[in-house]
Amino acid sequence: MGNILNKISEFFNKHEYIKLFLIVLIIGLISFQLRAQPADMGFTNNPQLKSMFADENGRMYLVALDPYYYLRMTEDYYYNGHLGETLKEVNGKLVPYDTCQYAPPGHPITSSVPVISLTTIAIYNIWHSFDSTVTLMNAAYWVPAVMGMLLGIPVFFIVRRTTLSNIGGIVGALAIVSSPALLYKTSAGFADTPIFEVLPILFIVWFIMEAIHHQENLKKSVIFATLATLVMAMAPRMWAGWWYGYDIVSGFLVLYLIYSYIIKNNYKKSVVEVGNIKNILSIMGIFTLGGALLISAIYGINSFINGALAPIGFTTIKAVSHASGWPNVYTTVSELATPSIHDIINNSLGSTYLFALGIVGVILSFISMRYKEMKVKFDAKYAILLTLWLFATFYASTKGVRFIGLMVPPLSIGVGIFAGQIINIIKRRSDDLTKWTLYPIIGISFLMALKVAAPKLLEILVPTTYVPIAAYGMLLTLAILVVYKIVDIISSNNKEIQAKKIVSILLAVTLVLPPLANAVPLNTAPTLNNGWLDSLNWIKTETPNNSVITCWWDNGHIYTWATRKMVTFDGGSQNSPRAYWVGRAFSTSNENLSIGILRMLATSGDKAFERDGILMNKTNHSVAETVKILNEILPLDRTNAYNILTNKYGLTSKEANEVLNATHPENPNPDYLITYNRMTDIAPVWSMFGMWDFNLSPNTPDSQREKGYYQKLTGEGFLNNESLIVRVPLQKTNDYMVMNLIVIKNATMVSYDITYNLKTKTLMSEKITGFHKIIVKDGDNIYENTFNENGTMSEIVRLKPAGNGQYYAYVWISSRNLEDSVYTKLHFLDGAGLKHIKLVKESTDPTNYGIQPGFKVYKVDYGNEYLN
Repeated sequence: MGNILNKISEFFNKHEYIKLFLIVLIIGLISFQLRAQPADMGFTNNPQLKSMFADENGRMYLVALDPYYYLRMTEDYYYNGHLGETLKEVNGKLVPYDTCQYAPPGHPITSSVPVISLTTIAIYNIWHSFDSTVTLMNAAYWVPAVMGMLLGIPVFFIVRRTTLSNIGGIVGALAIVSSPALLYKTSAGFADTPIFEVLPILFIVWFIMEAIHHQENLKKSVIFATLATLVMAMAPRMWAGWWYGYDIVSGFLVLYLIYSYIIKNNYKKSVVEVGNIKNILSIMGIFTLGGALLISAIYGINSFINGALAPIGFTTIKAVSHASGWPNVYTTVSELATPSIHDIINNSLGSTYLFALGIVGVILSFISMRYKEMKVKFDAKYAILLTLWLFATFYASTKGVRFIGLMVPPLSIGVGIFAGQIINIIKRRSDDLTKWTLYPIIGISFLMALKVAAPKLLEILVPTTYVPIAAYGMLLTLAILVVYKIVDIISSNNKEIQAKKIVSILLAVTLVLPPLANAVPLNTAPTLNNGWLDSLNWIKTETPNNSVITCWWDNGHIYTWATRKMVTFDGGSQNSPRAYWVGRAFSTSNENLSIGILRMLATSGDKAFERDGILMNKTNHSVAETVKILNEILPLDRTNAYNILTNKYGLTSKEANEVLNATHPENPNPDYLITYNRMTDIAPVWSMFGMWDFNLSPNTPDSQREKGYYQKLTGEGFLNNESLIVRVPLQKTNDYMVMNLIVIKNATMVSYDITYNLKTKTLMSEKITGFHKIIVKDGDNIYENTFNENGTMSEIVRLKPAGNGQYYAYVWISSRNLEDSVYTKLHFLDGAGLKHIKLVKESTDPTNYGIQPGFKVYKVDYGNEYLN
């Protein structure tokens, strides 16, 4: 038996590449399995609800919003041979043109076909070759999970190169594949750029480290530097922030060259590793200069220059307002919210201790224990790069939650290096101090980690069986590696060596179990659903080709993909003046102003308020004055608007008519408004922009600006002696409950606020309601009454029959400034009270609590009076 074990051990030791292949395979399969979890649709156990979020073949729709932009570009490229919906002549050249985004007029597409599209098409072609039911969306769904298999590979080899430890490399690789900051945004369905934000720099750093490692061998160092440069040249097709990898690695090469030059003649090689200055210059020339030339040649010199200068703009990404004077939407985008240190620590690797170990590991990378003769040297050739990388990405993470993921790679490498260096210490030392301190600490830590992860061990081993070949392939590969390691330990025939190997494995398991446990289960529900698609398909097939969809920006990418119609603005163009105008159209109570805004945006876009336009020039580029003028003329007919422009604001007849051609066009594009249940929740955002006071300082915090809100409640209604009675609980404690009571009889409504003692079951007080206004919708009947002129809140009630004279009451407590808003009349009252905006289509909205059907499409009827 012992002879067989020795042969197995010798086989793996002799064929090191087989062991490395199995390690790389298990890292990739674990990453895939973790990222495949959303496909199980574990967000619900309701089969009917699951079917709402899946296509006719039961395959889940894409997660999040931006992936639909890339899906649309992919479909355009696959079916038309170019990005965008058409080709259009711009400056004498025929260029791909996006007619849907930020329309009218849309914009030319100057970028090359993104790698995410090419990857989607590659997966589609392979998959579709044996399954004709597969769509490009299905292929896009798996792009992040498939590409995520590559995440841990560079980390493994970087740590292995730094520490000569396979176990350390595995620890680092599993740290990155299970990182909370990366897992959700690189999981199946999230077909967006986050996976490509970290992959390029991982491979670039790996190749550069190999080039530096082989710096005494010019041929090898040139080969690896060239590989790094080629990856760098592809990076702009992967993500707009490609430049950070170029800057970090180029900065490292400069620092390492300076470091090597300074210490070359001042330290002994037995103490400090010294770089080969000539070959470092060669690596620098290939990567820094070669990268600049390739990027300039492929994407244009301006692309490289803009990238090189991008860090300057990145530092001001959260500026409160632009120089243009328009409000900055980025202040309300959750991904750009400034994270706390606690957020950064816990979202990066999932725990404080792993974050700390990652930093310690980067520090330990300055110490080299790679020498068989048991030497220890100070070695900066990897450490400078890791330190610079960590500092740069930590700074980026302070600029927004979405950038925390950029810090995960150096931290994960740091965790791997920490494990590798501790294992090196275990291998090197046999003294009692090590045995009686380090071993017990590792043992106790292992038991604590096992206790935490024990309830999830099965999920860790089999996160999902959605792709059987991946699930069973992972288990088989893991089994082979476990058997090998057991054989390796047994065949050592030395108890001390066996103990060292066992402790090393316990250390690794201690570090990887908790983050893997946190990574399961992973359930994410799509935003797109068959309810929405019902209405969006109606827009696609039943509305004119020049129709414009006006919506808040968040779902714009979904609408353009599903309808192929023009959208006012979306996630790629949200930070624009349109945030004010669309917010204004929804938040105003003046319907004429609302339709004037919609008419203007749908037909002329930004022309009336563009930076070098007539009104901006006339007002000395005052956004506040331009907005004031437009708000004044948009509700009026053309004649009255003309008189105001010429008589009050001094425009010439020609100037006035040019402005009016943008605000009061003769042939406006048809406009369709969309509301959905979540818009109620984000009312503080769109209403803040719609109520924006341009006369306030641009540095005024959002918290101090006017905004509106809706608070959701539920109630009940019933018929009693020809009276409709509605009860809405407003507040409840252990002792009492406050209830709003509404009584409607003969089209007359009264309302009282009642305080009821829950312990004595007696009435404590009853008074006329304190709400400013109450609006009740019962079928086609609308009842409203003003009760308290000084009230700051209002109540909106929508009744749904429940049978036998009973009603379910949807209730919203509204801030007074939104009680009569266009949004209130649209979403809660189905357009009641509006003359020019009518509900034309509605469907189920399963994404959020609220009224049903909760996804609503309205047609804007401009009429002809505005042309008078």
